[in-house]
Amino acid sequence: MIARHRLLMTLVALFAGVPVLGDDQPMTNAIVPLFDSSTKLEPNTIEETGEALITRVGDRVRDRHAREAQFKAYDHYLTWYWEHRTVGIEVVDRVVKGGTEVTFNITSLWPLDTPDFRAFYVGKNTVAEYAYNTDSKKSDDTHYTATVKSNPLQKRPLKVGDVIEIEFSPFLVKPPHGRANYYGTAMVYVIGQGGMVPWRGVGERLDPEPLPKAAWLGGQMTLPYQYSNEPRERFKQMATNIAPNNAQPFMLGRRLHHTDFESGAHSERGNPAYEELAGKLGPQFVARSCVECHVNNGRALPPAIGKPMFQSVVKVGAGANGSPHSQLGTAVQSHASAGSTRPEATVSIKTYTETADKYGDGTEYSLRKPSYEFKGIVPTFYSVRLTPQLVGLGLLEAVSESTVLALTDPDDSNGDGISGRARVVRDPQTQQLRLGRFGYKASQPKLIHQIAGALNSDMGVTTSLFPLLDGVSSSNGSLPELGDADLDHMFRYVATLGVGARRNLDDPITLRGEELFAKANCVKCHVPSMTTSSHHPLAELRQQTIQPFTDLLLHDMGSGLADNLEDGDATGAEWRTSPLWGIGFTSDISQGEAYLHDGRARNLEEAILWHGGEAEASKESFRNMSHADRAALISFLKSL
Repeated sequence: MIARHRLLMTLVALFAGVPVLGDDQPMTNAIVPLFDSSTKLEPNTIEETGEALITRVGDRVRDRHAREAQFKAYDHYLTWYWEHRTVGIEVVDRVVKGGTEVTFNITSLWPLDTPDFRAFYVGKNTVAEYAYNTDSKKSDDTHYTATVKSNPLQKRPLKVGDVIEIEFSPFLVKPPHGRANYYGTAMVYVIGQGGMVPWRGVGERLDPEPLPKAAWLGGQMTLPYQYSNEPRERFKQMATNIAPNNAQPFMLGRRLHHTDFESGAHSERGNPAYEELAGKLGPQFVARSCVECHVNNGRALPPAIGKPMFQSVVKVGAGANGSPHSQLGTAVQSHASAGSTRPEATVSIKTYTETADKYGDGTEYSLRKPSYEFKGIVPTFYSVRLTPQLVGLGLLEAVSESTVLALTDPDDSNGDGISGRARVVRDPQTQQLRLGRFGYKASQPKLIHQIAGALNSDMGVTTSLFPLLDGVSSSNGSLPELGDADLDHMFRYVATLGVGARRNLDDPITLRGEELFAKANCVKCHVPSMTTSSHHPLAELRQQTIQPFTDLLLHDMGSGLADNLEDGDATGAEWRTSPLWGIGFTSDISQGEAYLHDGRARNLEEAILWHGGEAEASKESFRNMSHADRAALISFLKSL
């Protein structure tokens, strides 16, 4: 297989005019980085001057306070959330430079009525009680300020290391739509540190404590622990370090994400239709909106036997090499608009085949493998792929190519049985060779390409990136249905979703599981930590130490997980290592569990036991562990 890949890549490289150097992968040598020192950067969110350490962050309105579990009304989104309901907060920390105060400057999109500013959480009488409460001072209709000059909890001057929890409450003056009075996000700032930090509540009152760096799975994009009893909302939040300039695009992108492209309706009650986007669906499509497949931004669950697979992408081909099917194109669109001339096909799970086996201690288990039934056109070559979770994708885009390529070992030169290789793909905009990062087969190089590709294939919506629909050879001069500004909003929404923090940090069983995970060599592919580059345009994504537990490489996972459709030069048995961050939230987010590309694994144990090929030794290590050790390893995964 290694020789075959080298031959394929050599031929493509020669065709592209790329030199072939020795035994190296020629296309790998020709990869052009997405970002470099010439990339135009958006302003840093942390700035140090001679007088102050300055942090800038975006915020949005909230319904209630962070610790009010009884209301379940903090992380959800209120009606008209995209209109005038974000603010920018600038923290000017003069204490770290020898001064005596920290100033908070707030910029709104709409005039506010003496907005409240609170600092230093107390929580003695209510879970919304702060020691410092003031009406922000108005500079003009959209600029407000508040200054903290002492630590009221300790009754002393401020000092470096003080933990300040703040909450800014915008009260809009006669907004054109929606409610006027709101609360804000409970944010934690540590004097002298720079940047807002993810936090957890400690003690009976849930006093704020910065989370240890071990919990920062998404670097400074990591979210604080949730205390509002809204588990389904965990993957829908702004990153903790979101830049002020991205707060409003995040909201606009979210609106698009929740819009039905046929009717323009919003998926959440009380919001008006987005009439400008109505009628853009189809003519063939899988879903009417992004959120229809990406429910709660989490993993999809396979449907019951016999029910249509409407939260899956079913890739098809005319042959095993993945060339487009003459009638279905490259994927099955299971719905068709009125007047469509192309035959429609639907896919369902026909049955599961159960295979019994035993752990090393003699305990029995069984694995299930789905078989499928097509109605309409029946392709011979296909690959079923369930909707994955969305969080953390911007950070994966920000990892430098050199970081990923350093992890490759296509010839298994170290003899450990693991030969991960980089997927090299064409940039649809520039035609340059890029590192593939996104999708189960690492088929897209940029996040915006992944989003535009999904709009095209899954919803029949064209963009400037993909102006031709699947199976269509000419646009007949028609303009893209979704403009570049809207596509950019969708990109910024997905790119700046916060990553949930790691939990159970002090649990001995979970820590034991982490050791076992490493001992079984799972970390060879599920690489725990890497640092993003300094060249990504978005400030939130730059130079973040993250814990995604992936190497972004293709690995041969054996015949058990293989399908019969190649994806470019990726064989049916090769899959990109899936990130593990957020996997412990699956049950709450998705209201059930399903893992691997087609959802065949009903729990994490089954997902591990399906590993084969390059992961066979790690799978066997897990299979031969004691029951207690297997439970510990699973506990570790669920902490992510």
